[in-house]
Amino acid sequence: MSARSEHPHAPRRARADDDGRLPARTPSPLARPLVARGARRRGFGTALAELPSTLTPRLVRLDPTRVGGAIDTKHWSSRHRRAAVLDGDWDLARVTRPIIERTIAQLASGVPPTETEQYRHMLALIDRGSTEWNYHCTTEEEGHAYFERLVQAWEAIRAGDYRTQEQLGGQPGDEIEVHVGRDGTILIGQYGNHRLVMARTAGLRAVPMQVRTLHARWARWCWDRHGPPLQEALLQGLADRGARALG
Repeated sequence: MSARSEHPHAPRRARADDDGRLPARTPSPLARPLVARGARRRGFGTALAELPSTLTPRLVRLDPTRVGGAIDTKHWSSRHRRAAVLDGDWDLARVTRPIIERTIAQLASGVPPTETEQYRHMLALIDRGSTEWNYHCTTEEEGHAYFERLVQAWEAIRAGDYRTQEQLGGQPGDEIEVHVGRDGTILIGQYGNHRLVMARTAGLRAVPMQVRTLHARWARWCWDRHGPPLQEALLQGLADRGARALG
């Protein structure tokens, strides 16, 4: 078994054959109310298999306070990253990133960048030759340049000037990346954590975010609640959580 398959929170592709049919030999007194209540569930698997690949990533505007947690997506394969709907326990792999919270709080209170916790931590990693959690910085000069960009981002966001990466001349789509868990909780993955904390600290009410992955159970809930077509049900589910199309 590969290391990836052994990961306890590895995502799985949602099963296209899950069409919501009742198990064979379900007693009729039980089957009738279930069929009446769950009529929309039939056909979910077919709708899932036919879901357009253009559904995600989707750029939206969202209140930063709507993001209810963070997850670890480092172990995801490129195939999983491209999937709009995934099953499995990936949404339970909750993490915290307190050093980011503390560093942005330090910048907000006027602490010089070179005295922040993250700056010192990054330099320590660079000194040890570690490539873990140093944002591709391998020298002190690169670490300092990274923090100059971080401070510039904070100053702009604090002033309310939050722009998409495309507007800034960066890589389009390199936004705060969020996912929707099985219970509808919006979760941030590996990308955009600093910007999310900055937006919250600045009190911004809505900023651009990129919706990447939806949990299969939540997709099923949207199907049951809003009905077909599935794409419209999912878009309505996102709207119910405050996500608005950008533009």
